[in-house]
Amino acid sequence: MSKYDMLVVLPPMPPERYRKALIAALAPYHSELEVTPYRDYEPADPNSAYWVRANKERGTLPDRDRLGWAEVADVMNSRTGRTPGDDGYLHVDETGRGYFLTTRNPRGEWDGLSLRIEGPRLLHRPDAIADPRLVKHLHAEVPQDRDLLGGLPDRCDGGPRGLLDFEALRAAHERLAAARHDAWAAGGDEPCDWPFRFTEDRARNIARARATAVPGHALLRLDGSWTDHDDAGYLPDANAYLDALAPEAVVLDVCCHC
Repeated sequence: MSKYDMLVVLPPMPPERYRKALIAALAPYHSELEVTPYRDYEPADPNSAYWVRANKERGTLPDRDRLGWAEVADVMNSRTGRTPGDDGYLHVDETGRGYFLTTRNPRGEWDGLSLRIEGPRLLHRPDAIADPRLVKHLHAEVPQDRDLLGGLPDRCDGGPRGLLDFEALRAAHERLAAARHDAWAAGGDEPCDWPFRFTEDRARNIARARATAVPGHALLRLDGSWTDHDDAGYLPDANAYLDALAPEAVVLDVCCHC
C-alpha cells in the first residue's frame, strides 16, 4: 500500500458541501468500484507473463519458448477446474490472445482517502485567515523533518482558488530545497520526504521543488479527468491549469492510498 497527495478541483460551492462533492468527484477512480465485465488482456507473448514463467519453473506448464495462450489456457483451466463463467477462467480470443473477464475498475487509482499526517500542504493569502471557506483540518503533531512546511503560517488544506497563495507555496519550497541542498552538500543527510530525488545540481533541485510544490502526485480537474506523474508533461500542465482557475473554483488537497 502506498500513499500520495493530490489536488481535486471542484466548482464553486459552500464549504459544507466540500466533502460530499469531493467523494463524488473521485468515485469513478475508486479501485473497488465494480464495472461491467470486460476483457482484461494478458501480454501478447504468454512467455512474458510473470505467472506463466512461474508455472513453467514449477513444472505446471511446459517450459518452451513458443508456448501459446491456447495451451496455457487448456492446462491452467483444467488444473484449477474452472469453466467459462467462473472467476479466474482464462479465455483465448479469435486471434489467440489470452484474457480474463473482470469487473475491476480499469481507472482505479485509490482505495481510501484520509487526512495527511504531515500537516497542511497548501498556503492561503494572509488576509484570508478568517475566511470560513478555507479548509483547515486538525492534524496530529509530527516531527519537523516530516513536515516540509513546519513552522510556516497561513497553512490550510484547501478552499477557493482566489484565497490560496500558490506563488508563496512555490517560493517556500524553493527556499527549503536550497537550504536542504546546502546542508547535504556540507556533509549532512541526503534530503528525503520530497516527491523527487535530489541530485548534485542545486539549480535543478530548486526548480524541481518549485514545480512539484503545488500539484502533488495527481490532479483531478473540473471536467473529471485525472492526470498524474505518469503522464508526460504533467507538472507544467498541472501548474498552468491551476494558475488559470477562476477565483471561485474550489481546490482541495487530499491524501489517498492505493
